[in-house]
Amino acid sequence: MLFSERSEQWRAESARRLQERMRLRTALHEGVGILRVWHICGQQHARDQLDVPEGRDVAAARVIAAVNAVAEGRADPDATWD
Repeated sequence: MLFSERSEQWRAESARRLQERMRLRTALHEGVGILRVWHICGQQHARDQLDVPEGRDVAAARVIAAVNAVAEGRADPDATWD
């Protein structure tokens, strides 16, 4: 294996890890935002609500799934804004 091939593989793997970390971070922030609206609370309180034994990522995924389950997929939340 040439040095450039290893370098390319390393970059591809690094990109995959970065993409996964960004996906998890985005989900966490989405979960915090949802909880802030539900509980009318600050960011830290919402983050504390996501502290469960399974981990914040799991809790955030559950919150997002609950919202998505009741959301109207075709509804445009910006339709009423002028």
